[in-house]
Amino acid sequence: MKKNKIAIDARFVLRKQRGMPLYTFMLCKLIPKMLPQHQFVLFINKGFEHNDSAEKYQARLDEICKLDNVKIINADAEDEISWEQLILPKLLKIHKVDLLHMPGNRVCLFTRVKQITTTHDLMEWHSLRIFRYYKKRSFKENFYFFRQKAYLWAVYRLGLSFADHVLTISQYSKHDISQNFPKLKNKSSYVYHGIPGGFKPPPNNKPKQGVLMLGGDSHQKNSENMLKAWAQLPKDLKKAHPLTILGFVGGEDSIISKTIRALGIENDIVIKGWVTEDELIQAMQTSKVFIFASREEGFGFPLVQSMASGTPVVTSEADVLIEIGQDAVCSAKAEDFLALSSAVRNLLTDEQLYNEKVQKGLTISSKFTWEHTAEHIASTYLTLLK
Repeated sequence: MKKNKIAIDARFVLRKQRGMPLYTFMLCKLIPKMLPQHQFVLFINKGFEHNDSAEKYQARLDEICKLDNVKIINADAEDEISWEQLILPKLLKIHKVDLLHMPGNRVCLFTRVKQITTTHDLMEWHSLRIFRYYKKRSFKENFYFFRQKAYLWAVYRLGLSFADHVLTISQYSKHDISQNFPKLKNKSSYVYHGIPGGFKPPPNNKPKQGVLMLGGDSHQKNSENMLKAWAQLPKDLKKAHPLTILGFVGGEDSIISKTIRALGIENDIVIKGWVTEDELIQAMQTSKVFIFASREEGFGFPLVQSMASGTPVVTSEADVLIEIGQDAVCSAKAEDFLALSSAVRNLLTDEQLYNEKVQKGLTISSKFTWEHTAEHIASTYLTLLK
């Protein structure tokens, strides 16, 4: 059998490991093992300013490089556009690549190499407003944002049609892609993410305490309504189950900061910045309830991680969260903070309901494995190479 050369855009392996970066790392780690008869070239960018620390990402690269059929090629670039559309096409020619996988919502527009893209969701596309001029910004700043938006338009409107296969991460996202880009219906598929093995129920029966939420402050994350939901709880429940926010990176002007001040709960909650995976696992294992009521998600990693940790989740009625969580979650409309608060209160006070949701969550989450994800993608590679 001919040894085909498969390239993966592995830049996200160098980023902090959540969401897309974790997805990319697991593919680079597992798929070469499944396809030992093929050669893999992983292209990275050590020159990108928002990478994780060199010590941390080098450990991940070393783990991937243990396989004989893997080679890592670095090409430095300060910005993403030039790397994707100028540097990458040259690398593909130099290394005589047969198939390219872009796993991070991007497409290489200037190559004739067969290409698969993972488009996790269409949130960028739905929020795209190319011709929006902000008076508070300088002309130079407005031009920069226009260029970025125009580039995104090209990636989605043109790039997805160029791709030989569009992979996504949920049935909801596949339907959304097909609705917005009908021509992709017959060349797209979906496979769920897996979750790391560390997310499991705690080894002891120590009572759980507190409500947990994550600190994303974009409009899509709906943080203001989750804060309002907790603030509506009776005083005794708030005292027994204080709110902890993990992964907050905003400032004083963040919607989270503004909402906390407006509600007067500055002294009642704990806010932490970026946490390690071990710290996230511990928080999910020890919290009584996790509230994850995003307005929109492509998949919802934290939902599955919390269920696997034995902690039930209150979600919004976003299509993908209902698809993933099924009957293991308690849900309400994203904008209805009173209904979200009622769902949190029910889980905190109804022991039978709580135990039922815990068991259902453990059953559902056990089906999300990285091996299954990698097998689907490896099979897609082989189909395209034929």
